[in-house]
Amino acid sequence: MKPLYNGSVKVYSFKCKNCGYGSKLPLGSSDLDQTLVDVNADYAEYRLFVCRKESKFVHADIHDKDFRGMCPSDGTELEEVDPRQTKCPRCGKELEVQEINPLATADSATE
Repeated sequence: MKPLYNGSVKVYSFKCKNCGYGSKLPLGSSDLDQTLVDVNADYAEYRLFVCRKESKFVHADIHDKDFRGMCPSDGTELEEVDPRQTKCPRCGKELEVQEINPLATADSATE
């Protein structure tokens, strides 16, 4: 599967106008210049999944040794989804998706 997140971590905000579902999750990889090797334990690549039983989005580091592709709250299988093309996990309607640069958010909060 090709990368969806362009080599950096961004916060994605998901809002459903139909049912009111909302979530903000960091997605992407920790550094564009890093490569995954055994000695590079801090490399992370967060992807978006939907837990169908819980009807919610979950983000997970796919390189985490404990990642098994299961919903952390109920153990059901997670389904990977594209944050730009997904529907609401609760009602299946269109979502308002916004990408937020975490560094810009932090800088604007200190002003």
